[in-house]
Amino acid sequence: MKRWMVTIVMMLWMCSTASISQAGIKMQIDEHTKGEIGIWMQTWYQWVEDGKSTTSTWKDQNLNDFILRRAYLYLKGQVTDHVHFFTHIASDKVGQDGLDNPSYGLGSGVAWRDLWVTFDLSDSFKLQMGRMYVPLTRNYGTTSTKCMLTMDLPFLQGGSRGGIFYAQKVGRDDGITLWGNPLDGLIQYRLMISEGVEGDNNPDDTLRFAGRVSVSLLDPETGWFNKGTYLGKKKVLSVGLGIDSQKDLTLGSLADQDNFVWTVDAFFDYPVGEGAVSAEAAYINIENGTQTQPQGYTSLSAGDDAKNWYINAGYLFPGTIGPGRLQPYVRYETVDVDERDSSIDYETDFWSGGVNYYLKGHNAKLTADYMHVDQDTPTSTRKDRDIFTFQITVGF
Repeated sequence: MKRWMVTIVMMLWMCSTASISQAGIKMQIDEHTKGEIGIWMQTWYQWVEDGKSTTSTWKDQNLNDFILRRAYLYLKGQVTDHVHFFTHIASDKVGQDGLDNPSYGLGSGVAWRDLWVTFDLSDSFKLQMGRMYVPLTRNYGTTSTKCMLTMDLPFLQGGSRGGIFYAQKVGRDDGITLWGNPLDGLIQYRLMISEGVEGDNNPDDTLRFAGRVSVSLLDPETGWFNKGTYLGKKKVLSVGLGIDSQKDLTLGSLADQDNFVWTVDAFFDYPVGEGAVSAEAAYINIENGTQTQPQGYTSLSAGDDAKNWYINAGYLFPGTIGPGRLQPYVRYETVDVDERDSSIDYETDFWSGGVNYYLKGHNAKLTADYMHVDQDTPTSTRKDRDIFTFQITVGF
């Protein structure tokens, strides 16, 4: 907390002559040097059926959990017309029962969540180095967690009380990425070389290679961060393909394993009268997975093969109700782990629905979300359960 206060005071002092805008506090030092600072927070109340945890086991007790889901202080800017930087100083899931990894800002502590420098040579050629999103999926590879349609990410990408299926540092990795938007933004590509799995599980210290390409058939999406819903302000039809690969890993008890993931996705966002419709779907194929799932929601373990797909859709109602606008949504996701025992089905389904109430776009909204976790074959640790979450989001 002391580090948070020192950082905030220092940055506010830097901005003492800055102007305030909707996007944050902007700074102008000279003709070519400028910056922006802002803060964004998301708080939760979450009820989890049979969710009370101890250090290593789950009890048949319901859990009431108040969580600071995300607290981000961001700073971005440019030093010259061709050199830019961006950073998030962040804490995630502060106060979540059974979770604490302060070095990554999870449960407690504060960490550098995103931290990179970009050499912007042209719209088609940008070289970015530091800690950043892994360019694989759309939902946690390009979409800002500040601008999602659903309350949170897909379960297998860290949403709700889930874990991320690939090697990462809270969804990011340290490396270098070449990316750009050729053909006036019709295509966006991202090619990354990074650390991936490290330590004893990567005895040969092999590099990770990840890449993603998307095609925008209507309005282009040219930024590093996209949105999960544009609230009727953009017409988007995008199709994407991503891959992720790292060789010669030790996964669980198995050595010399090659991890390979491929995914395909589609995104649609379109105004309908004074309202708007948003929809997204994705399929992910995992060979020799690198990340285990915490807390027993799925059976995915290191070295497993699995298939994951999800779809979500929402509709922004025209007009206002009181001071804000309503946007209900629904979502379905399944995690199908290849059977290691033909007598057991390792499929887990997640059914959820909710409603967003926008007071000021993505910078001020309320969300209520219900999720049902359905195990095809429940066990003592993997059970059918319901999860209800109420969220408040504010930021600038």
